[in-house]
Amino acid sequence: MASQNPFIRVRKAELADTDAIVDIHYDAFDDDVMNQLMYPGGATEATRRRFGERVFPKPQSEEELAKNGETILNVAEYFPEGPDGPGEVVAFSKWVLHRHPRTEEQWKGENFVPTVENSGEGADLSVIDAFIGELNRKQRDHAKGEAALFLGILACSPGRQRLGAGSALVKWGTDLADSLGLPTRLESSPVGYGVYRKFGFEDVDVLDMKVTETWGVTKTEGRNWGENNAVALAGPVPEGVMRSVIMRRPVKVSTA
Repeated sequence: MASQNPFIRVRKAELADTDAIVDIHYDAFDDDVMNQLMYPGGATEATRRRFGERVFPKPQSEEELAKNGETILNVAEYFPEGPDGPGEVVAFSKWVLHRHPRTEEQWKGENFVPTVENSGEGADLSVIDAFIGELNRKQRDHAKGEAALFLGILACSPGRQRLGAGSALVKWGTDLADSLGLPTRLESSPVGYGVYRKFGFEDVDVLDMKVTETWGVTKTEGRNWGENNAVALAGPVPEGVMRSVIMRRPVKVSTA
């Protein structure tokens, strides 16, 4: 019989996890309005395959590491029968660690430019630039090259939510950042905002996408477009707008 207290374990991702990571990524964001606008025809098999190839860290020279940071890819496994039973990969996170501050030339040179190569066939590059590109630019301009741990992706299988997998992955990152004496940064989707606040992330800036005005898409009942997020910082979210939040967690110093 399945345990009433499922066991979650965080570990480094392996190549054997590729298919699970790809499935989780596209399943998790399938009903996200911006994802639907970025990929109006859905993600093709070629796009999914390319993501699987690109998600794992590639070898870098010392110079490249100083500029691009160290990529860390983790998965969360779910053990419904306890730690000795069979496990299932249910979530993953991708981090970029900058152990040292970057020069102004290095961080100002960061400029995400969407292409078919990095975004996949069938992608609307103009939407990707307006959304992902602008989030990257806002984060870059606020961080100004500071040494920090950046969370790039956090995704959980829709059928395995509320098990604590996402929180376990976030905790792994904040524990690492604290051990290194570094802050943690991320761009929060509407759905993830509450979890990040619980871990001490603070609002820095917002990106309000005028979804209805720009693309004619209206919010359907039950969808979360971030209406209650970062209101103290940026005010109420206007109707027809989806809000993402740039967040930063200061390093927590142990008093023990």
